[in-house]
Amino acid sequence: RFAIPEAWSRYLGLDFGGVNTAGMFYAQELGTNKLYAYREYKAGGRTAAEHAQALLKGEPGIPVCVGGSKSEGQWRAEFRAGGLPVREPAVREVEVGIDRVYGAHKTGELIVFDDLSGYLEQKLTYSRKLDDGGQPTEDIEDKSEFHFMDAERYIIGFLRKPFKREAKAW
Repeated sequence: RFAIPEAWSRYLGLDFGGVNTAGMFYAQELGTNKLYAYREYKAGGRTAAEHAQALLKGEPGIPVCVGGSKSEGQWRAEFRAGGLPVREPAVREVEVGIDRVYGAHKTGELIVFDDLSGYLEQKLTYSRKLDDGGQPTEDIEDKSEFHFMDAERYIIGFLRKPFKREAKAW
């Protein structure tokens, strides 16, 4: 961990929920495409305005924020009224967002501080459901538990272009 320079652009991915509102903060190193995940946020039982206040505490300004599914416009309106403008995600499909996050990791553009324990625990346990034959499906196992992964997918999906996976020779 190191102190993020104030001049670096800041970004926030946000996953809404009455019980589990989660946020992932990223800063982009000047002159590079490297994003540093430097802060995680997870809380419940707060109004959108209270979440906005807690999310912005300690930040040098208002980060570019992207959050929620396409259908969660009311949450975005509530956060905006509370002082945190939240943009709609750039992509609707979960798989597209996962591919963009995967691409950022694969190209070394995504660096995560090792004290983000909630995020790291989710990253290590995020997996697909298996079918009866033991093959992975497109469904995420226990998807409703991975709020940091959703928050990350919203902001990285917004910031990164599509990633082309290498063709597999099966």
